[in-house]
Amino acid sequence: MKSDSIFFRCGRRPFILAGLTAVTGVCLSVYIQAHIAQTEAATAQLTAETLRLNTGQELTLFADVLESVCALHALSDAVNQAAMTEFVEKGLIYQHTVLGTFGLTQKISAWMRIGIEGNADAQPGASYHVVKQGPNGTWIPSEPKSAYYPLTWRSRPNGLDFPIGFDFSSLGKAACQTIAQIEHTRHTALVPFPADSDSNAPSYWVFAPVLPRPSETLYTPNTVIGFAVAKLRPDTLLHRVAERATPSPKLKLTLSVPPDARSGETITLEKNTWIYKCPLNAIGTQWLFECSLPVAATGRRSVTAFIAGLIITALMTSQLIFLGGRTRKIEAEVRARTDDLHTANAQLEKNLRERVRLEEEISELAAHERRRIGRDLHDSLGQKLTGAVFLSRSLLDYFSTIGKQKPEGVSQAAEGRGQESDVRNQKSEISNRQSVIDNHQIHAKTLNETLKSAVSQVRNMARGLAPVALNDESLGKALDQLVEEMTGLYGVSCEVAECAEPAALDRKTKEQLYLIAREAVNNAARHAQAGRITVRLTCSESGWKLCITDDGKGLPDTQPAGEGMGIRIMRHRAGLIGAGLAITAAQSKGTCVEVMRQY
Repeated sequence: MKSDSIFFRCGRRPFILAGLTAVTGVCLSVYIQAHIAQTEAATAQLTAETLRLNTGQELTLFADVLESVCALHALSDAVNQAAMTEFVEKGLIYQHTVLGTFGLTQKISAWMRIGIEGNADAQPGASYHVVKQGPNGTWIPSEPKSAYYPLTWRSRPNGLDFPIGFDFSSLGKAACQTIAQIEHTRHTALVPFPADSDSNAPSYWVFAPVLPRPSETLYTPNTVIGFAVAKLRPDTLLHRVAERATPSPKLKLTLSVPPDARSGETITLEKNTWIYKCPLNAIGTQWLFECSLPVAATGRRSVTAFIAGLIITALMTSQLIFLGGRTRKIEAEVRARTDDLHTANAQLEKNLRERVRLEEEISELAAHERRRIGRDLHDSLGQKLTGAVFLSRSLLDYFSTIGKQKPEGVSQAAEGRGQESDVRNQKSEISNRQSVIDNHQIHAKTLNETLKSAVSQVRNMARGLAPVALNDESLGKALDQLVEEMTGLYGVSCEVAECAEPAALDRKTKEQLYLIAREAVNNAARHAQAGRITVRLTCSESGWKLCITDDGKGLPDTQPAGEGMGIRIMRHRAGLIGAGLAITAAQSKGTCVEVMRQY
């Protein structure tokens, strides 16, 4: 019995060991399978996150490039059409690569539409008609409303699927809401557009707001005056992103995000495919990014450990080697993606710097062009009108001399012979001749006064475009000319009481100070009914100050300082040169406007 017991115990050990080995092998196989599956999910998630980042970067790049072309709104006013076309074709290759065809819209009112369409009827090709899309692909006039956003320019003749004059606010309620949002936030946004008929793929219009330049005083600062517009096709963008991945995944980007997908990213395994979903914020809205990766992209789970209980150690070793290789591959891919992101960020920063430089050059070009037009008005048309004034004055003097000459008297012989009928005829002829001379003298005087008024208007226009030749003369001389002009224009006592011009003032500062002084003097003479206006320019080691005082009726009690358009313009001009503006009541009566800057 004892030997049987020992035999039983010895015979049971292999079974027990086999059972333990089987249980251990199964447990280890299940553990390794779970660990590999987790690693594969992490790999798939990392790959999908990289694709999501690349997609977000492409969307951001699209919006940034579209915002950069907003500067063409100012450039189109300063450069002729031929130069503009050449610049777009040769200088905006990168923008066309990213955006495709893009265009500009301008906000117009109902009365502006009447003038534009009137010009289009009178001069076909010079203007346009404001239209919307009608049935069967036709273009019909847009319905009457307070404001329109017609397409005024496009980078390529047949791009954007819409003609010049198409009203983007006619795209529907969503477009109007988006335009109102952009006018409020001044941020780029997009409008859904019906799917393309050929590919049945969704597309969107992206609007980048165009703001007025600081020098454009016709518009309120920071007011949206139009949009740069381009068509965003997510399928084309995702195709570009997917081509850079190996193997190529299936990507999907939808505008609506279900409530169950808003909490964060999720990744699941369905039918041998990793499904990754995550919200993506870009271009002022939230997208749902979906990525489908085959299991082959991250490696298949091994089931060998589950059926190879006796070789479980070798299986674990092979799996660890496999995981080590996959980890190194993932690290190398992460480093490559990181380098790509650094390169893209550097290129984006370079593009932003280039855009800032281009905007500054465009602003300087516009200012130079205004000064050139002002000089041409003053030196060419002004001189010719002045010569015409002298000629008309000579004509007036000529008629005055003829009018003062004593006309030939009636023939004494005729009077002696009593020919009364001849005497009456001669007197009537002399009276008619004198009447004609008087009429010509009146017309010559009217012509002289009209030419004088025209010369004054031309000089005022030239001074408005190029206020003073501050490149050649001092600010003091410009202020002397200003007070002399205001004295003759309004008939008030206007003088420069003190003028100590700082030596370090540049042309931009001089020009803005001159324009502020001009606005303050005009306000004092026209609105404050001042009888005496004094201009003072002082400087010290700590800074300089320009002061304009008057003895008018002072600031109104019902309207706080700073609400008027003129005051807002003066405050804006002071901000451009880094100075402060203060408007206070004078010590006795009237108003004091002070512009000062500390060094």
